[in-house]
Amino acid sequence: MKIGIDLDEVIADFMDALLKFYYKKTGRLHKKEEFLENKWWPVWGITIEEAIKITDEFHETHILAEVKPIKNAVKHIQELLTKEDELFVITARPSRFQKKAEEWINHHLETNKIKVFPAGDFYKGQAANKAEICNEQGIKIMLEDSGDTALECADSGIKVLLFDQPWNKDIHHENIVRVNGWEEAGEEINKLKKII
Repeated sequence: MKIGIDLDEVIADFMDALLKFYYKKTGRLHKKEEFLENKWWPVWGITIEEAIKITDEFHETHILAEVKPIKNAVKHIQELLTKEDELFVITARPSRFQKKAEEWINHHLETNKIKVFPAGDFYKGQAANKAEICNEQGIKIMLEDSGDTALECADSGIKVLLFDQPWNKDIHHENIVRVNGWEEAGEEINKLKKII
């Protein structure tokens, strides 16, 4: 089975590391629960351009160990790889950070069997459609945290496991199953593989 997986907030706890970086830089402390949409700048009280600059600075300067894997992600991804599933990381990180994303995956997941697709520059409104990437690659299941991306994939007939986050609470679709972490995601993947 070909399975697509978003990187940030599905495999990598990017938000936690970014908010720590933001606190060190500005002295302003925020929690993930404050982000009711997938945008940093309204919560931070700054412009989108300033938010892009801070996020890019974090991407450029952080070390691999600063961004931890999401709980149980490593275990379940390694299990999928041993079952001969083909995994693709499809990330909205800008393409210039693809090498850093690949290094993070190789470091934390201890594999180079996962192909990384950058889906454009999300923050500048230039993101490619992840649904198109899934369809081009024959990916039938997508693990995602972005509500908009989940809906695009679901509308394209892709089964989506939506990792529950404050910014995706209002998202519903017949092709979307909401999961609370990797234990539930692992169970849902096994169910989907029997019917797809």
